[in-house]
Formats: sequence, C-alpha cells, structure tokens
Amino acid sequence: MDWTFWVGGAVIIVLWVVTQWAFSNRRRSEKARGRNAEAADAMIDVDRGKAQGDAWRDL
Repeated sequence: MDWTFWVGGAVIIVLWVVTQWAFSNRRRSEKARGRNAEAADAMIDVDRGKAQGDAWRDL
C-alpha cells in the first residue's frame, strides 16, 4: 500500500477523535452549567426578541 493510504487513514482517525472530544466537552459543559442545549437556545431566542423589540421601539 502507498504511504498516502496510511496518511489518509491517520487523518480520518484524528478528525474522528477531535470531534468526539469536542462533543464530550460540550456535553460536560452543559451539565456543569445545569442547562441543556434547548434551554440555552430558548434563552438566546428570548434575548434576541427583547433586543429586536427595543430596536423597533426607538424608531
């Protein structure tokens, strides 16, 4: 087999490991904050709505 096969395989494995690490860190940080992703997204949407309401009120 050519050396590019082994390099490509190593790159795929490294990418897989990095994504697994990133997702586990995200889950760990959500648990540490005591919120899930849906609650955090809902809070962001509420803040956006408030900001949009303030912008329209000033016009």
